[in-house]
Amino acid sequence: MSQDETQDIPADAPDEVPELPKRVLSTYARLWQLETWLRCMTYVELRALHGDGWNKSIDANKHLNADKRLTHMSTPEKYPLSYITFSQLTRLISENWDAFGCYLPPQSIWQAKLEEVGQIRNRIAHFRSGHADDYPRVLQFMRDIDRGFWTFCTSYNHPQPILPATDDPVTARFLPYDPFPWTEFQPKKWARVGHANPGMVLSVTVEVLRRPWAAKQQSIDRSAGYLYDVQIGARDGCQFDYERFLEGTARFHTRLAHLCLSQRANSVRLTIPALLGANEIVGLVEYAIEISGYVVDRAGRWQPGDHSAQAIADQWPEFVLGPSNPLTFLTPDTPCTFFAA
Repeated sequence: MSQDETQDIPADAPDEVPELPKRVLSTYARLWQLETWLRCMTYVELRALHGDGWNKSIDANKHLNADKRLTHMSTPEKYPLSYITFSQLTRLISENWDAFGCYLPPQSIWQAKLEEVGQIRNRIAHFRSGHADDYPRVLQFMRDIDRGFWTFCTSYNHPQPILPATDDPVTARFLPYDPFPWTEFQPKKWARVGHANPGMVLSVTVEVLRRPWAAKQQSIDRSAGYLYDVQIGARDGCQFDYERFLEGTARFHTRLAHLCLSQRANSVRLTIPALLGANEIVGLVEYAIEISGYVVDRAGRWQPGDHSAQAIADQWPEFVLGPSNPLTFLTPDTPCTFFAA
């Protein structure tokens, strides 16, 4: 729980409610963790699989509109995946199994486990006391899928260059903004080589993310299973005014998979489905660079360890990620237990 969240809890709020067994509370916490990440995984893979059409089969307008009608108690969630039921969520995964099977147990085992977990979830949601083994069952289920979620998350932080960059219309367009482009220094041997102009304020690197289920493609333009990974960096001690950047780029947020903020406020990262096509993607990145030019300065708004970037991200919908989200930092060279189960 963040510092801002704890400040919102009254000092006299009870740490425990006598009528609520600790095992029930612990089970709920694990279910919350599981379902939150299932929704996140579903969003990313459907974005990569269908591009702008990722949510066409999701009907959540009734619940979304009912929630947004209460404007005095609004929340930042915007996408329909945040409003569908657990059964609808798992049905989406089953209907698009080719994009999820690489992370999960064999489908027959997955379905059998889901039946158990779904029943436990219903017990919690409807305030029933539950079974003594509910928590161990949920925990074992999370252990079974832990490695898959680690793969899902770390693959999102494993961008690869297109070599040579001139072979792709998107990477080729932004080569002039990359002070250290990938260069072939020997046949089939590449390294980042270059020299940064002292007057350069912004740098841009463009690489690609291939989802683990996607086939390797010679050309990724309009290819399912690929996202462009665009890093716009502020150089020479400059920082982004994230609030102004988000407001200035709001018109194209729905075209992105994610917009990621850094702890030091010195970069923004855009992940964009390749299915949008090179012309659309180039236009989005050009506009992001233009806005960056207006909102980058040397004001030193954030210091290392400051939570401001995360606090700003928390105020925006699901597509804005702050520096504490594992999707922004967990890489394949970081072995760990994803759910700590």
